[in-house]
Amino acid sequence: MHPADAALSLPRGRHSHGLARLAVREAIHMSYDGALEAIWRRCGPVLDKRRLAGLLVEAACDIDAFNKGRVVEPCTSDTVLVLSVDGKGIVMRPAALREATRQAAEKRQHTFRTRLTAGEKTARTRMATLGAVYDCAPAPRCPHDIIAPPGGRSGDYVPRPGPVARAKWLCGSVVHDAEHVVR
Repeated sequence: MHPADAALSLPRGRHSHGLARLAVREAIHMSYDGALEAIWRRCGPVLDKRRLAGLLVEAACDIDAFNKGRVVEPCTSDTVLVLSVDGKGIVMRPAALREATRQAAEKRQHTFRTRLTAGEKTARTRMATLGAVYDCAPAPRCPHDIIAPPGGRSGDYVPRPGPVARAKWLCGSVVHDAEHVVR
């Protein structure tokens, strides 16, 4: 216990609340190395990569409690429930590949072609799947709100507003397949 620190609202660790906030702000936009470089440009070499990661973990420690404390408003029968799922193949390190993909990559390692043929895979990727579930009120539109009419639009045209997402829940995985993310 450090009563004087508590009275002054000092942080538990060595670094200030402002530096922790800056670390989070920079890390959400770039890699750890880029965030560390941005912090060093602004503040000097005040922390290393391991401490930066520690500050980010401390900043994220209350996310589960925050999500559990949220009160979700009940929906009406007019509310639309939207489920959106998308996948993207991302290049992985060889140690992170699944067994079948790793074996295919090892076979391919002995070929010296520069271009892939149609349908051929590089055997270095995994599918990252992202999902979003949210509620929204219907936002009816007509075709001219989406595509301009053949003669073009007049200058006084105001498009109707699109749908607005509420109670959004996001998930994603590189480890699990798309079926697991959708479930």
